[in-house]
Amino acid sequence: MKQGRGQLTRRLRSSAFLACFGAYALVVMELGHRFVIAPAIRLFPAKRNAIVRALLRMHAHVTLGMARVLAGVRVHVRGTIPAESCVVVMNHQSVLDIPLGVWLIPGPQVVIPTRARYGRGIPGISTLVRLSEFPTVAQGRTMTREELEGLTTAAQHVARGDRTLLIFPEGHRTRDGGIGRFMRSGLRITFAHARKPVYCVVADGMMHARTTTDALAGFANTDVRVTILGPFAPPADPTPAAVDEFGDQLHARMTEALADLRAGHG
Repeated sequence: MKQGRGQLTRRLRSSAFLACFGAYALVVMELGHRFVIAPAIRLFPAKRNAIVRALLRMHAHVTLGMARVLAGVRVHVRGTIPAESCVVVMNHQSVLDIPLGVWLIPGPQVVIPTRARYGRGIPGISTLVRLSEFPTVAQGRTMTREELEGLTTAAQHVARGDRTLLIFPEGHRTRDGGIGRFMRSGLRITFAHARKPVYCVVADGMMHARTTTDALAGFANTDVRVTILGPFAPPADPTPAAVDEFGDQLHARMTEALADLRAGHG
């Protein structure tokens, strides 16, 4: 009986968070992007990065704040990322990974390679993807010219120090919360152009919020544990073989860090 009440409470708190976030996305995000942020960028194009950086950080803080207050989600972080342009490689467990990643990065505007289906039709999110100039990918067998150009442009912005790249190289949220196989194309393009410090973010505790439907079932009262690793120097040799080896090394470090978190050592 007591366990049943606890599960009901979790569902109610989780639903309250998702309902409030849905309203926030529809009203604050979508209308704000269209009628405040987009005109501001047209009026002050030189300040685009600063405007979008502030926008992304505001959304991240509000989203995590709602998760804390309404759903009782607690975030514990070990390590920091400096306020400089860099490449951040993060594992992918849940729908909260993106706001969590943005919240952890204090430097220049974050740019995130994003699934193409998020670029249209999702209130608040799709307009944010376009305003932030996130490169979109369909995750097909091969990249199109437009996808290659988008990822290359993002990496070049990072190389100039204008932006920070947050990349989820697994490409998908894993079902068991483990760290899946890295997709190599994005890392190859990134390190062919961006010679910046690399940090790894390993987060655990949210695999039961893998999708919005999962989150409705109850992600409330969750402890999210985060370990930040780095900095690591990017490979001196930007050839695909060298980048693949570097990616394998990052994968091994992140897998070890996740095991430590689950063992209670993180």
